[in-house]
Amino acid sequence: MKDEDSELPADIIGASGTSSGGEEAGTRCVLIVDDDVDFASSLAGLLNLEGYHTPIAHDPAAALDMLGRERIAVALVDVRLGLGDGVDLVRALRQRNPDLVCVMVTAYASIETAVEALKAGAYDYLSKPFYTEELLALLDRCFERIRLVEEKSRIAERLRQTQRLEAMGQLASGIAHDFNNILAVLYSNLRWLQERLDSQPELHELVADALDATRSGSELASRLLRFGAKRMEETAVVALGTELPPLMRVLTRTLGDKVAVVLDVAPDLHPVEIPTGQLESSLLNLALNARDAMPEGGRLTFAASNLLVPPEDARVASGLLPGAYVLLAVTDTGQGMPVAVRRRALEPLFSTKPSGEGNGLGLAMVDAFVRQAGGRLGIVSTPGEGTTINLYLPRARLTAA
Repeated sequence: MKDEDSELPADIIGASGTSSGGEEAGTRCVLIVDDDVDFASSLAGLLNLEGYHTPIAHDPAAALDMLGRERIAVALVDVRLGLGDGVDLVRALRQRNPDLVCVMVTAYASIETAVEALKAGAYDYLSKPFYTEELLALLDRCFERIRLVEEKSRIAERLRQTQRLEAMGQLASGIAHDFNNILAVLYSNLRWLQERLDSQPELHELVADALDATRSGSELASRLLRFGAKRMEETAVVALGTELPPLMRVLTRTLGDKVAVVLDVAPDLHPVEIPTGQLESSLLNLALNARDAMPEGGRLTFAASNLLVPPEDARVASGLLPGAYVLLAVTDTGQGMPVAVRRRALEPLFSTKPSGEGNGLGLAMVDAFVRQAGGRLGIVSTPGEGTTINLYLPRARLTAA
């Protein structure tokens, strides 16, 4: 039996807007703009053999139209076009899409041509005739540049979201602290009343309900305090195979008859080390989100399995460190997320629910919990086909007694 499995689809890790395996990933799409029909066709055929998608345009108007219809990463633009100027076209393409990498292709190489092309926004230029190796090496540099720019953008976005989350945590901590003080007064007075109402069962029961509500409020305040805490919380080594079954019984009662809760735990599951007291609230958050995505009911599956992430795994580029994990995948059969929602799903305060029905902190708090454990949260979702939230929890490092 295979103990660890890495043959799983890459997903969106963290809050990044790109994925190595999803539809947001940068495609190897190269636009060829040349008025020489035979040359353009020959070049496209060559690049197709190397795995590139190569739409062709023979004039500026067709190139600009193609930019609106294809997800083009690189444009190879001839300097002299029958119905226009290649340098002007590069300028227009870059205005439409500042992230587009343009390469000027010319049979009339000169310093003046190169300078003019670079001023227009071209990344590099290629002189005709050229060897296949030259072209492929240049395209490799282009796509490496695209990768580096995207990585820089992801890091900057993650920093902005981290700062926002920290600000929210500080605000939540202040509110929770004051709320706890108020609840302490309420709790002590309610206990005083309860002790004196033994002879009045109907009033005694009302006070007991109020005490239960006060304890629930105190637990909520404690979660907010944990959310805002900067220090690393106490952790515990947890065997999910033991912890998950009783949690599933709680979730089954909470979600109601319309949602079928399924648990699938692989044998010989590795232990994980996670912050104390956050697993239940995190899974409850995910379960409630899933229920809202299945208004007519459906199936919610919790699957736990061992996972080995090698350095060459596509998820590593999105922030997941190589190593041994337990993958806890929470899958619903609901509405799924469109791309725009999926990109922002982990942003604090972002919510697609009507005002008053969601605070936008649920997934952000689950993400914070997983990151505090040293793991990552990933999202796989397609509109109409449901959503999977992957919790990558590092395997616990067991020390010899």
